[in-house]
Amino acid sequence: MGLRFYKRVNYGDGVGLNVSKSGISPSVRTGLGSFGARGFSIRTGIPGLFYRGGSGKNGAAIGAIILLISAFFLIAYNLIRLILFIFSYIIASIFKPDGIDYAHLVLTLAIILAILMVIYYQMPGA
Repeated sequence: MGLRFYKRVNYGDGVGLNVSKSGISPSVRTGLGSFGARGFSIRTGIPGLFYRGGSGKNGAAIGAIILLISAFFLIAYNLIRLILFIFSYIIASIFKPDGIDYAHLVLTLAIILAILMVIYYQMPGA
């Protein structure tokens, strides 16, 4: 096993330059992983375990695509959680243990109607 020299110069917001015995290369670190000119790595959330790949010309592009796909699924997952939370909050505010709260019911129906009208009038040809 040979001697390894490595230094990262950070310029903020995850952007930096990597300096090693083989040269200088730019890289970007995100919460999901990092990618640079020589490859990419994806974090798993388990300390010490990550996936590293690509060292060719397209290594950074492949890493960026994988990071974007991961970010899409993360955003979609949290958006679904938010919608379910809002739905359960609305149900809990309308159906109380002592009966139906008609004020919240009317307010909820008015908001749903307004959202549906906005969606309808934003459609082409409407």
